[in-house]
Amino acid sequence: MAGQAVPNAAKPAGLVQQLSQIQIGGAKKASKVKKRDLIYMLRNISTLVDNGLSLPKALETVSQEKTLRKYAHMLVNIRQRVEQGETFSNAAAKFRDAFSDLMIQQIKVGERSGTLSATLARLTAQLEQGDNLKSQIIKRLTYPAMLMFFGSGAVSFMLLFVVPTFEKTYSESGAKLPAVTQLLIDTGRFGKSYGWLIAIGIVATVVGTILVRRNPTGRYAFDRSILRIPMLGDWFRNIAVLQFMEVLGNLMDSGFTVVESLEACSRAINNMAIRRSIEELRLSVLRGEKFSSELEKHGNMFPPIAIQLVIIGEKTGTLAKVTTQVREHLRREVERTTNLMLGTIEPVMTITLAGAIGTILLAIYLPMFDMINTMG
Repeated sequence: MAGQAVPNAAKPAGLVQQLSQIQIGGAKKASKVKKRDLIYMLRNISTLVDNGLSLPKALETVSQEKTLRKYAHMLVNIRQRVEQGETFSNAAAKFRDAFSDLMIQQIKVGERSGTLSATLARLTAQLEQGDNLKSQIIKRLTYPAMLMFFGSGAVSFMLLFVVPTFEKTYSESGAKLPAVTQLLIDTGRFGKSYGWLIAIGIVATVVGTILVRRNPTGRYAFDRSILRIPMLGDWFRNIAVLQFMEVLGNLMDSGFTVVESLEACSRAINNMAIRRSIEELRLSVLRGEKFSSELEKHGNMFPPIAIQLVIIGEKTGTLAKVTTQVREHLRREVERTTNLMLGTIEPVMTITLAGAIGTILLAIYLPMFDMINTMG
């Protein structure tokens, strides 16, 4: 009798556990973590661990943050695994949508060297600097993009709907149309008749670009051609090399060798042309070649000052420290180039749009002046 009481008593407990796992309203657990939330999460864990709190307790504390409530299931799961004896890196590896392979490798090295809090702090700084640079670029490009969008919309509206209205008036009055007015009328007619072809062409260009970038060969050719564009190519190159130096410096600070760091760096670069150069660098260093010498052979992909600083760092044994100076230089260079390009684009776009609208207004009113003079 007593032996039968145990399974009977276990049934309600199992039923309660199943019912507790049911989510009302179809709520889904967030698995992909936003970069800003990940930065906030890692910074808090690093701060708590650095001040003497155990890792499980730090994870529990962070999981209770209101701003991170949608990631609480992930943090609780990691905490439970750590309490059961798993390392933080192995527990975090279960959530690939949140933690990349590169981050997990750095965390693993930090655990082995006993510098987990410092490693998390470096990861946070790396993510934060990259996110700030991206946000700054997007913020600076917002005004030119809006100016182009609304300006193009205004010009298209005038050509397709305003100019045809005046055309009917001029045709009824028999007024002689100047060449500029006739050109705009013909442009409006073409847009109304073949606008769908233009739209199809734009969509086909976008889709074609996406398909080309999905193919490794096409993406390499596309990224390499971007680097050859005057001024814009240097800007993209500096951003890619900045990504490379960020990862290289952090990995070497965490205890990785140059060869190990280069292998991880090649996966962290978005530009395929730069990524292939880094892979070639890694293979050369793996064969025993000097890192700085191989960097010089790829001088078309790396800024001269970055090459010289790496040469100095390798000679003095301070390569990890030198990468910090290279990052600062490249970050300033990216910001300077961004400001220079936008300082050129904004006035050019403003003058172009003002000229286009002014030309349309002039083309509309010139025949009207002729009509007034004829009536007079």
